[in-house]
Formats: sequence, C-alpha cells, structure tokens
Amino acid sequence: MTPNVKWTLPVASTALLGGPILEIRPKRDVAIRFAYEAEDDSQRKEALIFQGVEAFKCTYYRARDASMLEGYDKLVDRGPSAWLEELCGSLRKNGGDAQGLVHLMINFDDGPAYEVVCRSFCVEDE
Repeated sequence: MTPNVKWTLPVASTALLGGPILEIRPKRDVAIRFAYEAEDDSQRKEALIFQGVEAFKCTYYRARDASMLEGYDKLVDRGPSAWLEELCGSLRKNGGDAQGLVHLMINFDDGPAYEVVCRSFCVEDE
C-alpha cells in the first residue's frame, strides 16, 4: 500500500543540525523542531506543529517496526489504524469529540519515529 504523504522534509534527516527536538506546547499542540543548512549556506529553522493532539508516541531505532519506514523523512497519514480506533473509542465512551482525528507519523534517520493523533498540522519557519 502506498503511504499517504502529507509533507516531506526539505532535506534528508541525516542533514539535520542536531536532530529533531520534540516540544510539548500549550493548548494541546506538539512541535517537532529542526534546523538545517540551506543551499545558500544560511541556517534554516522550522517546526512541524501538530494541533488538537489527543496522543503522541516516540519509538527509537531498534524498537521501530518495518511499517514505520513508510514515514522516512516524510509525514504520512497512517489511516484508520488500531491506535486511532482505540483512542476514538475511548473519546466517545468518555464524552469526547473523536471527529476529524488523524494518525500521522514521521520517521527520522536512526529514529525516532514520532506518531501523533491530532486534528491538524502545519509547518512554521522559526
């Protein structure tokens, strides 16, 4: 099955300066910040922002499974995964809103793979 790619890193994750940084923000936002050297030798800083987060997880190098490779250097929609269905079921049972949730994943070189169940995402220059 071809992954549903939502966004691609501007450079290979091997070229990131210092690797990705996970940041938990107010109002149920989670950011993955990263920096890289642009073609004009300037340093660029960007953040992948997940909004309306219900859950997230991080899986390191050898603990990743083969399916996580579909998100190598790109953000993919994992579709109606078991994890998404489990979270939506819990939300409905507890009176929460499960509408519009998606299971997104991005996998960086040597890990980690970040997975997020959220309502939306955007990319911001920092």
